[in-house]
Amino acid sequence: MKIHSFVCGPLENNVYLVADEASGDAMIVDAPFDAAATLGPVLREHKLTVRYIVSTHGHFDHIAENAALKRLTGAAILCHPDDEPLLKDPSPMMRAFGFGQEVEPVKADRYLNHGDTLTLGKLTFRVAHCPGHARGHIVLHEPTEKVCFCGDVIFAGSVGRTDFPGCSWETLATSIRDHILTLPDDTKLFSGHGQATTVGREKRMNPFVEQILG
Repeated sequence: MKIHSFVCGPLENNVYLVADEASGDAMIVDAPFDAAATLGPVLREHKLTVRYIVSTHGHFDHIAENAALKRLTGAAILCHPDDEPLLKDPSPMMRAFGFGQEVEPVKADRYLNHGDTLTLGKLTFRVAHCPGHARGHIVLHEPTEKVCFCGDVIFAGSVGRTDFPGCSWETLATSIRDHILTLPDDTKLFSGHGQATTVGREKRMNPFVEQILG
């Protein structure tokens, strides 16, 4: 597995280009502002074929360039069904944040539900539904490579916000306890913002995880 990571857009989102090097198949995890311009040259340089554009959740800063990336790559847009309404109409949440940039609405080409698997060459990602920060938030875990793309569920030293519609601290805590902290400690966590971390590090150093574990 090769992971190309970039920080894009005014909210400093991470966008991940994940490739199975043997096959040249790739997927994009999240699509923040400026993602298409950033990823285009990388795709050409490495001659990758993007199969999927995965939205970990539907908040506007993570789905802003789904449509642009689909035009660029022809890849299928995947999300959890509970968050597809945010892909179709991101404007209410953008207005709530006072954010003026335009986001082109899109529909999902395929849904990802809890327990599904997503194959990329020889890689197999397990899908877990992890609501709390967003109703339809998902994470992708590849056990052989020991990586998890976890969106805004958990960050290095922090966790996702739960102070706007569709959020719940109790639900987020359950998602983290059941689907993140049960992964091996050396699993690397690639979050929607900030630096990568590991499950073990967050167990030791994240004050929110300490609260969850009691």
